[in-house]
Amino acid sequence: MPRPRQRIAALVLGAALLFTVGTSVQAGWLLVLSSILLGAAIAGLLLPLRMVRGVKVERRAPEEAFQGDLVSVEVTVSNAGRGMLLGLEIQDPHLSRTRMLVPSLGPGDRAVIGTTRRAARRGVQESTAVSVRSAAPFGVAQARRPVAAPGRTLVYPAVVELGRVPLIDLAPTHDSAMHTAPRRGTGPEYLGIREYRTGDSMRHVHWPSTARLGQVMVREFEQEHTRRLAIVVDSWADAGEEDTPLDAACSVAASVAFAALGRGHGVRLVAGRDGSLDALIRAEPRGMLAWLADLRAFGGMPLADVVAQLGGHLRGIHTVLLAVPTWRANAGIADVVGALRSEAGAVAVAIIESHTFPSDRRAPVLSPSEVDRLAADLASRGVSVYRLRSGQDLAECMRQPFPLAS
Repeated sequence: MPRPRQRIAALVLGAALLFTVGTSVQAGWLLVLSSILLGAAIAGLLLPLRMVRGVKVERRAPEEAFQGDLVSVEVTVSNAGRGMLLGLEIQDPHLSRTRMLVPSLGPGDRAVIGTTRRAARRGVQESTAVSVRSAAPFGVAQARRPVAAPGRTLVYPAVVELGRVPLIDLAPTHDSAMHTAPRRGTGPEYLGIREYRTGDSMRHVHWPSTARLGQVMVREFEQEHTRRLAIVVDSWADAGEEDTPLDAACSVAASVAFAALGRGHGVRLVAGRDGSLDALIRAEPRGMLAWLADLRAFGGMPLADVVAQLGGHLRGIHTVLLAVPTWRANAGIADVVGALRSEAGAVAVAIIESHTFPSDRRAPVLSPSEVDRLAADLASRGVSVYRLRSGQDLAECMRQPFPLAS
């Protein structure tokens, strides 16, 4: 049923006044005007319902996007009815709420509307319908009707090109994860020449030495070794509707992961999910983006518990990076994080300063002074600390550890 507006009350009141005056002075033309106003009120109450019938909407949106990007979305509005449609307003919630106007649409006609929207929220953005409204022709009432327009876009976390990132090249302090001396293997580095052994590839035969010594000699190569980086994302909580601290943590993880992959390093992603530890190992870039896009808040595990349970996930890991929003629950993580240095060559923490992000106050955050103390405490334990505020350039933030005041 159409929803009346204040204008209908004015029309009905005007019609009543004209009718009263017209009957008092016996003026027929006033009665005619009264009837016109009353008819307009009745027609304006009923016609909007007809305007939103027979409307079909189709949406073309990309299947994938990155958070923060401007995305082109095309909406096609068709009139499948027999009458003229007037004053159509389409509200589409896909990616970001967008309002479109179609002044008129004849029978069988269609209007194609191109829109540009910001992909403000990370994750699967799925819409099932748009809202079609009309107050035509007199604007005294408004009818609204949902029209099916299914659409799905997977929004990946924002990926920033970081360039050279010191934490990717941090050298381990002991030999638990990396050999300090070259070992024989099948890597690209030339190590020496030795006698042929059964199973050696003939492609590695060193012919000059073979001819000189009178026996088959082969080239020997250094063992190829891939440096590995583990990135732990704190999914214990989140706050806000878009561009949240967890979104920033996922952007840090994705950006650092891509920088590491670009330099030939292996990457492992770890987070709490549904009350248990979830790890992504040896995934290709698209799989990493999808994993981070699907990471939801309130994973059921405080960061301290996640770090304590890393265990076997650190095997072969040279560097550990933790993306940590400054929830109050993380105030005492310095001891736990510092202990990681006995299991990995180097440890770094990207502190996401939650108090600088728009918040709905669903999760208590550390104050600026408490964040300073946390950063100093981590640094005192040999942890490299990076600090990221809302709107700050991530590449600049990750270029070097945050300097601490003496």
